[in-house]
Amino acid sequence: MKILVCLKQILDPEIPPRDFKVNPGGSEADLVGANLVTNIFCENALETALQFREQIGEGEITVVCMGPPSADDTLRKALAMKADHAVRVDGCLEVAADSSSVSKVLAKLVHKLGGFDLVLLGREAGDWGMGHTGPYLAETLDLPLVSFVDEIKHEGDQLILRRQTDDGWERYRCPIPLVATITNNDDNLPRIPKTRDIMKSSRKPITVHTLDDLG
Repeated sequence: MKILVCLKQILDPEIPPRDFKVNPGGSEADLVGANLVTNIFCENALETALQFREQIGEGEITVVCMGPPSADDTLRKALAMKADHAVRVDGCLEVAADSSSVSKVLAKLVHKLGGFDLVLLGREAGDWGMGHTGPYLAETLDLPLVSFVDEIKHEGDQLILRRQTDDGWERYRCPIPLVATITNNDDNLPRIPKTRDIMKSSRKPITVHTLDDLG
């Protein structure tokens, strides 16, 4: 089972207002010198992937993050949590919040890496909060999508996904491959890496692709 988890590095939502600055162009937050963190819903997605691998007893988890070298911190943390491979797409799009463009880049990467059985994303990002990237990516890859998933189980050659709704839960029986956006619950809080694993992660390679590499 090949699993891809898409991560996003964002400005710390808990940043004090006095430390918040706007870039010289006046279009978005200035990230230079700012405290950057991994989007929490992306960490829920990674934890869900890790638990799913433990459940089935096999699997290979690749994590990807798009951004400048600072995004390596997000990938190193994922490696410390026991992801197998890390990939960074170097560079930023002209419109940082353009989910459609981001999804096209991610789709190119999926094809370049040979495809995946399961692609997981956080339900939304903590900065813009639109939640569009997962649906756009599924459409671009021509794969089915289940959103707001909080539990994944394996049954035969299919997956059973539990989806949160306003009134409770829905369960979906899905063939693979598919895309799912992950929401949070009490069971997928991100684990805290051990010190030994943090040290090991600093020596693991991170594969870097440019936008030109992906066409």
